[in-house]
Amino acid sequence: MAKSLKDKVYVLICWALMLMYSAAEREYFWQSSRLSWTGARNHCQVCFKELVTLTPENIQTITCKLTSGTLYWVGLRKNFSSTSNSTSMSWSRWANGDPLAFQNWYPGWPVFKSSFPKRDCCSCSCTCPTKTTSTMTSTTGFTEFMTPNVTGFSGLTEDPTGATENVNSFTDATDRNVPVTTLLPVEAACVRSPMLLPDVPDTDKNYIEDSCVAMLSFGAWVEKNCSELLPFICYEDRFIGQVNVANVTNESAVLTWLPGPGNISHYRLEVKDGKNLSENLTDLTYDLVDLTAGTKYFVQVFPVKCDRNLNPQEVAFYTTPNKVENLKVTKVTETSVSLSWNKAAGNVDFYLIQVKDEQIQNNTESKTEGIDVNNLIPGSLYTFTVKSGVQDKSRWSEESNITKYTKPAKVSNLMVSNNTNDSLQLSWMQPVGKVTGFRVVVRKARNASNDSIFLKVNETKVTVTGLPMGTEITLSVTALTNCTEEGDNVTVVSYTAPGPISNLNLFTTHDSLNATWMSPESDYSFFTVKLQLDGTDVKTISNVTEPEMRFDSLKSAANYTVIVYKVSGHLKGPPVESSNFTLPLPPTLGKVTSSGNQIMIEWNPPVNTSTVNYSVKISSSFWGHNLSDTVNNTNHTFSGLKSGTKYYYEVRTLAGVWSSTPLAGNQCTDAVKRDISLSMLCSSAEPLLCDHNSTKESVFVQLHAYFNKLLGDNIFWELTKQDTEN
Repeated sequence: MAKSLKDKVYVLICWALMLMYSAAEREYFWQSSRLSWTGARNHCQVCFKELVTLTPENIQTITCKLTSGTLYWVGLRKNFSSTSNSTSMSWSRWANGDPLAFQNWYPGWPVFKSSFPKRDCCSCSCTCPTKTTSTMTSTTGFTEFMTPNVTGFSGLTEDPTGATENVNSFTDATDRNVPVTTLLPVEAACVRSPMLLPDVPDTDKNYIEDSCVAMLSFGAWVEKNCSELLPFICYEDRFIGQVNVANVTNESAVLTWLPGPGNISHYRLEVKDGKNLSENLTDLTYDLVDLTAGTKYFVQVFPVKCDRNLNPQEVAFYTTPNKVENLKVTKVTETSVSLSWNKAAGNVDFYLIQVKDEQIQNNTESKTEGIDVNNLIPGSLYTFTVKSGVQDKSRWSEESNITKYTKPAKVSNLMVSNNTNDSLQLSWMQPVGKVTGFRVVVRKARNASNDSIFLKVNETKVTVTGLPMGTEITLSVTALTNCTEEGDNVTVVSYTAPGPISNLNLFTTHDSLNATWMSPESDYSFFTVKLQLDGTDVKTISNVTEPEMRFDSLKSAANYTVIVYKVSGHLKGPPVESSNFTLPLPPTLGKVTSSGNQIMIEWNPPVNTSTVNYSVKISSSFWGHNLSDTVNNTNHTFSGLKSGTKYYYEVRTLAGVWSSTPLAGNQCTDAVKRDISLSMLCSSAEPLLCDHNSTKESVFVQLHAYFNKLLGDNIFWELTKQDTEN
């Protein structure tokens, strides 16, 4: 029987889909030693990765270093099982497992086993006798397949044997089917029938059963017997690794690195810069010791394969610098602190001073004394942290800490007020920064340190009592922080005053005020009375001899303050003051308008009135609405009201606890009309009772009276009638 096309024909498949190769960078190595294809591959697998895989991208790079006229093994073999009856497709993958996605055959290669059957003779067999005449037809056919070259070359090219030839052709495949018909005589003594001989293809003289691909120096491929000894090309993915540094201290570090690819014999460790070290190691870790603090070290680890250094794994790192010693504060002001310390052993590129996690100063010099940290807040507690650092800020020493308060700032605007015959009030402004309290020193006479009062207060004012009348008093205030840190003191001189008046009472009308008081029992010359409105003096009357004063023509609803103090000689007694409102007058109506569901009320302020507030109210008894506001202008709008509703309003002038009689009135919101139909059917046993003329007026009148009682004039409504007779 004839063999199948699969057994007789080798088909070269050019992959239509270009497969993606590894993104790793590949390195190529040209080996001059001559080995068989298997030996070359073993060598590549041991010392590199694999025999080279060719692509359109790398073939130019590879061929540029080949020797002219020399063949080189590459990683392509017809059948990797090395047997002619392999079930896998020939030339289907590279040695590293990549599919064959690129071919560059020299013309005439690859060479396939011929598919033409061999026919030397025709034989037949006889069967005697025969009684019949028959016609037998035999069709003998064969098909020859020649696969064209994948890549053709034109012109003179290099022959694998070294000769040159003109290559510009390929053979087409042809098919032949030859029918053979034999007619036998009817009277023949015997009948001959053809006998088919087995198909034995001719073998091409260049055909190689177990072939491997060798590449010419210009890149074309040919087949060679895999056992031939040729130079070869290996490749390896460029090794990219990294040295990791852990457990770094000021004198040691632990190095670890990645294993190299393939058969790595050992690793060569080289340490430079701060320490010159070279070691051959088989482990993937190494402990570096006896290092110098704050020093940069450059590390390289070379995987060694077949006495060849692979791409080194590298890292540069600093050891941890030593901490500073003897950190102390040398000077303190309100806004700065001066620090000093001793330089740590080892190397230091700079010192970093931090306060509250914020970098205050970066001193890149070697200075370690009198370093000022500025722009601090007076009276604040700071923890100053000083660390040694390396140049790239990757390593920091342990922290050295010291805590210190800045000096509190001085108080300002120190004043004496409310002088009495035995007391006075001392007040000042809080200084900038933080303060936990104040120390007040009161000297009852100049330079009388043995007759002083010492007070500690938390407020910015203090009343000093138990003082002699009419005496010079020296007072000083010092800000404190943490109850121990003191700022600079501020001093003021004052005097005690005559005694105060008592029982100051104010009586008002809408335009007048009458003040009365009780005089002290001590002697006095006269009183001074001041009238103030909103903190501004309206009138001052001196030389008042009677404990009473009346002020007329005042503004209504105004808050007046009366201040009275005694004057005795050149000293003034402590002022006594009292405030009261004149009675308010009601406002006058401006206008009241409505728009939609809003009512706008405008009014005029009462005559001769200072700035006052007004109470504005609006209400609807039907809906139970009560709205009110307090305003300081002369108009107000109430929104969100019910449409078609009568609202009552009132406006009052306010003065302290007093309020005027109201400005009152009412206003309706705009009506949004809706029609509601009521149908009434009258039925009665007496026809005359439902007579149209006799009932319509009375029913409508009663219905109108009902709605008038229910709704009144509180909301808009209208009742109309429409007669309908059945």
